[in-house]
Amino acid sequence: MSEIMDWRLYERILTCFEIEASGLDVSVTPNAKIIGSISGVARQIDVLVDARWEEGVQRRIIFDAKLRKRKVDVKDVESFEGMMRDVQASRGVLVCSSGYTEAALARAQQSIEIRIVTADEAEELDFSMIDPCPYCRHKKRKTKGFVFWDGQLPLPVSWSWAIVFTGKCDVCHSFAFWCWDCGSKVVVPDEETYECGCEHTWFVEKNDDEAVFVIRMADGEVPLDRRPLR
Repeated sequence: MSEIMDWRLYERILTCFEIEASGLDVSVTPNAKIIGSISGVARQIDVLVDARWEEGVQRRIIFDAKLRKRKVDVKDVESFEGMMRDVQASRGVLVCSSGYTEAALARAQQSIEIRIVTADEAEELDFSMIDPCPYCRHKKRKTKGFVFWDGQLPLPVSWSWAIVFTGKCDVCHSFAFWCWDCGSKVVVPDEETYECGCEHTWFVEKNDDEAVFVIRMADGEVPLDRRPLR
């Protein structure tokens, strides 16, 4: 995984920590871009966490990475708090490599948590749940994405169960699935539909607020994951 031993690694480390801690209850989107409710412009968020199946943004958490030599200060906290309001996040986490000032910690108060993760700690992460995004490579993008597998879902199929992993690319933001029954591991861009070896159909539905990743089986359709657009 030496390809991402750069500034992106430190940002994406947040995603891996959140996936490990949260389980299936949340949907984790690395390098998210959503429209601010106040500013009306696209906001870039290092890691966006929403409830996987519940509607609304009441449980939204955003993460911001500060990989630099100086400490996080009051201005950093205030800027982050402003972005939290704009994207309607109830909680925020600032992750820094060089610590923070006492004033920054005092300003953060209850809604913002500040964590210290050094660059050395980031490089020790187990990347077993990350794969290069074949769609980004096929499109010959300048920045190649990585799929972060953030959900292991047991799905009832007739008399048995099917085990499926879902994930998202951190650059093209496409959904991906990994079907353990047939072994298919595929990125499904928003405008495409894919049928795996199990004859299940995978596709994306969009409305004004979000994109939803759906599997169609013999017994009906099941929503698997979502990606907010606002």
